[in-house]
Amino acid sequence: MNIIVTGATGFIGTHLVNSLREKHNLFILGQFPGDAEKLGLPGTVADGNIHRLSAYLRDYEISGIIHLASLYLSVHKPEEVKDLVASNVGFGTEVLEAASLSGSVKWFLNTGSIWQNYRSKGMEYNPVNLYAATKQAFIDMARYYVDAFGIRFCTLKLCDTYGPCDPRPKIFKLFKDYSESGEILKMSPGEQLLDVLFITDIVSGFSRLVDMLSSGKPVDEQYVLSSGQQRTLRSLAEDFARISGRELQIEWGGRPYRDREVMVPWKGPVLPGWEPKVDLETGIRLFLNDTARG
Repeated sequence: MNIIVTGATGFIGTHLVNSLREKHNLFILGQFPGDAEKLGLPGTVADGNIHRLSAYLRDYEISGIIHLASLYLSVHKPEEVKDLVASNVGFGTEVLEAASLSGSVKWFLNTGSIWQNYRSKGMEYNPVNLYAATKQAFIDMARYYVDAFGIRFCTLKLCDTYGPCDPRPKIFKLFKDYSESGEILKMSPGEQLLDVLFITDIVSGFSRLVDMLSSGKPVDEQYVLSSGQQRTLRSLAEDFARISGRELQIEWGGRPYRDREVMVPWKGPVLPGWEPKVDLETGIRLFLNDTARG
């Protein structure tokens, strides 16, 4: 199957592309010239020309789209609003418009966040921040293309992710950097719960949903990938120190909880036929071993 991927040069994207390229014909929709070449795959650049992109999708008989590209900001500044909306709503809508004009695209796999359901007891939408609001806004835009053109659209919502060689300032990278420097890390009181999932489990979830979409199997509007375990930030720090054998100098309560802190991650409908394989201890060891080699 011919599939085009946005956000392919990011942390999740590179791992996913390396896995899917063995089974599917992949194409890259990059932000910059050279993105596709960097991954050794064919592709094109997103330049805002919807007709040109539509022709590309049609000419290469693209059947599915995996949409990973987004601008993530946990806290935004007023001058960043325009970029958030353009990246997380405008760009995806342009891709959907091109897909609808191409006549070849059958499905669209969107990437979401459990932050779209802040303090939700069920399925109700409640964004923790403007980033999460833009992710939901794009889903609302997509409903038009689902109804008008019959494109199968599904959102896979992710919890916190981690893995080796991750350039993002995620929690385990933060622990690693401070354990090496010996500096004191000021953190919140640390009682918030986190749901962390290793990158290979993220990739297997995407692969599972790609198979469901490409085979024509019925899918719901959204699914979640979750480790099935929620751990406090304090306990994650203890586990990291124990497994790594490194001392962490953490000043708990050295900074306050941020506004609208997620104290309990949302639990949504987990993707059927998928389950995590990498436990926390194994994941931390893999993270440490590969970052050490890198």
